[in-house]
Amino acid sequence: MNRLAPNLDCLRGPVSFSLAICFCLLAACSSEKKSPQAAEESVVIVADAPVETAGSEKTVPPQNVRQNTPQPEKTPATSSTAAPEASKPDQTIYRPSDQRPVHNNQRLELLGIKCYESPRLKLYTDIDPKIAVTLPAVIDQAYASLADYFGPLPPDREGTEFQVTGYIMQNRALFREAGVILDSLPAIVNGRHQGAQFWMDAQSQPYYLKHLMLHEYTHCYSMIMGDIGAPVWYLEGIAESMATHTTDADGKIHLNVMPHNKNDFGGLGRITLIEDAVEQAPPRSIQEIMQFHPANFLYNNEEYAWSWALCQFFDKHPVYGSPFRELAQHMHGDGFSKKIQEMLGDDYAKVNDDWMLFARNLQPGYDFQNAAVTFASGESLRPDSSATAVVNSQKGWQSSGIHVEQGIVYEVSATGRFTLAQKPKPWESTADGISFQYFKGQPLGRLIMMIQPDPDMKLTHPNSILKEYPLGAHASWMAPVSGTVYFRLNDAWNSLADNRGEVEVTLQRKSKPTTGDDSDR
Repeated sequence: MNRLAPNLDCLRGPVSFSLAICFCLLAACSSEKKSPQAAEESVVIVADAPVETAGSEKTVPPQNVRQNTPQPEKTPATSSTAAPEASKPDQTIYRPSDQRPVHNNQRLELLGIKCYESPRLKLYTDIDPKIAVTLPAVIDQAYASLADYFGPLPPDREGTEFQVTGYIMQNRALFREAGVILDSLPAIVNGRHQGAQFWMDAQSQPYYLKHLMLHEYTHCYSMIMGDIGAPVWYLEGIAESMATHTTDADGKIHLNVMPHNKNDFGGLGRITLIEDAVEQAPPRSIQEIMQFHPANFLYNNEEYAWSWALCQFFDKHPVYGSPFRELAQHMHGDGFSKKIQEMLGDDYAKVNDDWMLFARNLQPGYDFQNAAVTFASGESLRPDSSATAVVNSQKGWQSSGIHVEQGIVYEVSATGRFTLAQKPKPWESTADGISFQYFKGQPLGRLIMMIQPDPDMKLTHPNSILKEYPLGAHASWMAPVSGTVYFRLNDAWNSLADNRGEVEVTLQRKSKPTTGDDSDR
């Protein structure tokens, strides 16, 4: 698949944390700098409505701050020597005043464009009225979730409630004839927002119609204050994440969910795009995604998929989830880069390894909690010595605590029984697996090994962490790289929670070294 991003092969492999943050900063949209004179003035912080640039389907708005310098009071001639205190400027933060156009609804209806309004959305559309009438209520429900995630919006000066005007277009020419598509608006591919307005094409899939509407509304809500310092991968990825939704039996909308299957998320296709991509090449690294440019998103859905996947990885990870969600409070100004640096810490290679394993194994219903890896370096064995590790059937990759050396032969043996899938009845298995059910070409329950290579080995074996070695209950093998051994019992990444039991694995180092194997380069 063709990619619009530049060739980044030279950037693969271990990099320093500072380099990774550099890429993050390259991806960020720069904030408008204030002159020294402006910095000295008293400012009433009232951000104007952000305007998208022409380089992207949805791009970062420039900062636009209205300044108000109060005039000092004059001192009466009869006053005492002490001058009266100058009036203090209003320092209240306001959201932009409502600058949406007021349309002649009767005229638009004669053209075939009807208006459907709720407290949080005024919708103009030419789609089926039976569908259209349900959409404002979706936004009204979603509003509380957006306020919870990004924080509540400040009031405007007029004290009005925040409302967005949306245009969902079956016949785009009709809306252009009606004059509701701004001449200044950059090209609309599928959807675009500007300030408190958005435009989007109607979608054939009912789910994706709501998804795209929620995506654009998320932009309107989260970017309305202007001065956006967050990079484009985050802006598009978090809008995709919030728009990924389900509706429960009571009709309640839930945002920011991981799709549990593909049938109920018709038209989304983000997981399928990732699955297809990793079948052809290793997953894109964190640094590659963090340096996406707005133009990459214009006609390429794969960039949306990667940005969505990275946001999902961080948002639902048991370690990174809490600090990642704090980023939503730092989208404005220059605080985002500092916060994400704090989140990633000083070991970029470990974070990227974690991400690469997630992206390689992403599937609907991915179990973030049980699949999360806890990295722990192992210790080397002396010749003819052994060590044991316990492998939990309910977890993903687990460190054995054992370090192996390239070219050395090792033997593994595993004992114990465990159960997979409790319904319709428990499936009991050993480390050899059960031959009537397979996952990724291997029997369900089979013991599988992965090696996290030492840092110096990543230069020559950059993707070795993605290689899996099926072992079963007994195996003899030669270490292809030096690193720490990880084990798991083969099962789908969305089916770990109902497993029960564990196996004990003994790893023995043989005495005679042999030459290395470069097969995974």
